Amino acid sequence: MKKIGIICEYNPLHNGHVYHFNKIKDESNADIVICVMSSSFSSRGDLSIFDKFTKTKQALNLGVDLVIELPLIYTIQRADIFAYYSVKLLNNLNVDEIWIGSETNDINVYEEYYQDNKEIDNKTDYYTSYKLKSNIDLLSNDILGYSYYKAIKDNNFNIKLNTIKRIDNNYLDEKINNNSFIQSAISIRNNIKDIEKYTPEFVHNDKNKILDENKLFDYIKYKILSSSNDELKKIYFVDEGIENKLHEIKNYNSFDEFVLYLSNKRYSKTRIKRMLIYILLNIKKDIANDALNTNPDFVRILGFNEKGKKYINEIKKDINIFTNIKNNINVIFDIEIKTSKIIDSIYNTNLTKIEMSGPISK
Repeated sequence: MKKIGIICEYNPLHNGHVYHFNKIKDESNADIVICVMSSSFSSRGDLSIFDKFTKTKQALNLGVDLVIELPLIYTIQRADIFAYYSVKLLNNLNVDEIWIGSETNDINVYEEYYQDNKEIDNKTDYYTSYKLKSNIDLLSNDILGYSYYKAIKDNNFNIKLNTIKRIDNNYLDEKINNNSFIQSAISIRNNIKDIEKYTPEFVHNDKNKILDENKLFDYIKYKILSSSNDELKKIYFVDEGIENKLHEIKNYNSFDEFVLYLSNKRYSKTRIKRMLIYILLNIKKDIANDALNTNPDFVRILGFNEKGKKYINEIKKDINIFTNIKNNINVIFDIEIKTSKIIDSIYNTNLTKIEMSGPISK
């Protein structure tokens, strides 16, 4: 059986992802496609426009056979940390190949950067941008691609990495390109009223479930203003004196304005957004470091079809598999439940119940 892995955020799942998935099916001869998917937040600190269970249903409708979770503590991270845990979880399921989107579509580029940068120790510093610590000069998909490649090489995983050429736009394109039916996820989020034009029907049929990130700001503001500097210093990603500026949030009325105020050459907007989400979720440094130092010798199943369910039953004796979670299993799942409870309280969703009741099936 040939097992193919893909790594996704699907924020949202759009026509480019459909193209990517169909190319994988055409070129890989896969017997089963396994997707490791980020949580209800993205690696850049954005609230996903759909919660993780809605995204799971959409991935199954796309044709994915098995969806596993990249927990939040592994998701809201810089590229190399996000990549390591994504690859590790797919390795837990014995995938043979991982297929990714790429601007260069050239694995040799990753090998060249790997030889130049393999001595860099990135495991002792969770804050500094990996791009700043190395001489990597790649676009976004290839920064991730290189990070996946490095994770495979550093850990001697028996996984082959394959690339598919990204077409028509770049990952960070913020404006709609009217000459293409494929748009970047960022441009779709910026033009959410036109989501029907750039996503498959099984995605835009869920538009009533879209989560408005702007609703988070008042909760973040309350959390900051009700905390002392000493309390804020204990939160993951709050470091090097930035807690002294956080109370200036009282002068701002939007998430984007406050992020812009805090960002500078040292603190990118992405890093600031990650920090503010960790403040919202009240995830302290000691808890986060415990989670990041825990060997992820498990997989958490978010959803499957019959083929995916059959595969899980075949390997369940070889790996710790969780189809539902509850409090006090481990610190990683405790964070997931806390996060779902907060999203439920803000958006009147039902994520906590689904966390404890089992995977989405198709």
